[in-house]
Amino acid sequence: MFKPPKTILITGCAGFIGSAFLKKFKEKFPETDIAGIDDFSTGRRDAFDPAGIRFYEGSILDGDLLDKIFAKHRPEYVFHFAALPRVSFSVEHPYLTDRVNAGGTVLLLEKSRKFKIKKFVFSSSSAVYGRAGNFPTEENNELHPLSPYAAQKISGERYCRLFSELYGLDTVSLRYFNVYGPGQYGDSPYSTVIAAWLESLYFPGRKKGFIEGDGTQSRDFCFIADVVNANILAMESDKPLSGAAINIAGGYAISINEVGKKIESFTGKKLNLVNCPPRIGDAPRTVADISRAGALLNYRPETKFDDGLKQTIQWFESRGKS
Repeated sequence: MFKPPKTILITGCAGFIGSAFLKKFKEKFPETDIAGIDDFSTGRRDAFDPAGIRFYEGSILDGDLLDKIFAKHRPEYVFHFAALPRVSFSVEHPYLTDRVNAGGTVLLLEKSRKFKIKKFVFSSSSAVYGRAGNFPTEENNELHPLSPYAAQKISGERYCRLFSELYGLDTVSLRYFNVYGPGQYGDSPYSTVIAAWLESLYFPGRKKGFIEGDGTQSRDFCFIADVVNANILAMESDKPLSGAAINIAGGYAISINEVGKKIESFTGKKLNLVNCPPRIGDAPRTVADISRAGALLNYRPETKFDDGLKQTIQWFESRGKS
């Protein structure tokens, strides 16, 4: 029987996924003390409620600050969401993003080893596959990064596995596929085409909608609540995960054109999209094999795409009224 932890640490708690995880975790484990860290390089101050947590504004590259946090709170689990996530930004700034995305992960792993945490849950990305040749894509598929960001996530995964093998620190890398849902702003570094198009519909003065290529490319979209649940399941698992990489996704593909049709149908609004050339290095298709997630974590995506899209639309509508 899983015993709720006394304390956890969440990095990137002001980001889209980190803030959603924080909210759900507080609801499910109200007795757990939560420490959070974010430097707001990509997160938003209004994304989370600091009440009820011990929040530290700072960088995951600040070793002295991390020592202070770990020594004071003694977290049992670390959920590592913090990153500089933009693929295009990583292409322009490979060294800077590597320091945060790869170096920051190693530093957190070192502190986790030093303070003997129970499990380190790393947020990785389907970007590690690049142009995958097999569908649905299994975790043992060849990794072919097409950007520094993808290479940095591979580095983080390999360090997680190495820390498990060398030091006995239990780690797991969750490879997210196209996360969407309420709380994702259209100008967010992680924003999917869903958030970008809804931003253009509800806030046309802020953002212009565009489509890259002919829209036949397809994606495996994963609703934010399912990603949050996967992190909690990783914590609750009584199996040593030992650096395993695990796909977290919906397990199905939907074309970008079909997404647009559904948005127009559910909103009653017309998308006026500017046609742009295909993005260089863009994968024509992503769809995950999620059988390992089921076997190791008992993960099953619970939100159907239409339901998740409607919840996302409702959130954008509420923003427009506020």
